[in-house]
Amino acid sequence: MSEARTAEVQAQTWRVPPAAVALVAPEVGMERVARTGRVRGPLLVALACALLSAGAGVLRVDAKDATLRAMEKAGELQTSSDRQVEDNTRSTERVYLVTRVAGALVEPPLQLGLLCVAIFGLSWFLRGRPTGRAVPPVAAAALLPGAIANLLEAGATFQNAAIAPDGRPALPRTVADFWVQLAGHPAATPVMKLLSVFDIFSFWTALLVGFGLIAAGHVPQRRALAGTLIAWLCLRLLTQVAAGGH
Repeated sequence: MSEARTAEVQAQTWRVPPAAVALVAPEVGMERVARTGRVRGPLLVALACALLSAGAGVLRVDAKDATLRAMEKAGELQTSSDRQVEDNTRSTERVYLVTRVAGALVEPPLQLGLLCVAIFGLSWFLRGRPTGRAVPPVAAAALLPGAIANLLEAGATFQNAAIAPDGRPALPRTVADFWVQLAGHPAATPVMKLLSVFDIFSFWTALLVGFGLIAAGHVPQRRALAGTLIAWLCLRLLTQVAAGGH
């Protein structure tokens, strides 16, 4: 084999995955994802990062304070023994463990399915021509910003000696989270709901979906990006403001 052929084979072997390219250059990366991307790799990365974040939370959770507050609110604290408090604390931590691990296993595949539906729906609404084979890889690549968020959250969680099961996330994602960290206290409830609309990683996902619409849905760039960002903003307003999400 000639040196030129060897160099060509090595270049193909070490080529950066299209989904990874899409994270920093979505216009180029999502077009490659639509042509040659796969679902399995990004989905496994999203699952692994979600489980890592859940595992970090399980290892660092301390539900004693939350249990005491709940028992005091229910009027049970004065009549409960230390043993009952410990049992309730362990029960709360077990519920937290099951919820986090189950959520980590279910969330990435569920998000993948919802993103596929969203891409097909937006392509139809924006008068595109979706290519069925290209939609799942594009949706899978859009999982990666959330995977990065989970990875960073796991690192932030490990830096804490303990976390409360009902406490604020270890990793700030929204403007509301940054407000609390900088100001030291939350603002008024309506203001916090409004500030929670802009989530950095959710916005990153929306950008990837927008460029995915261009590649997989054959929607003009301006229409695809504007339509996706408007749909994302409406969804965030609905879930964070109208529905009272946190």
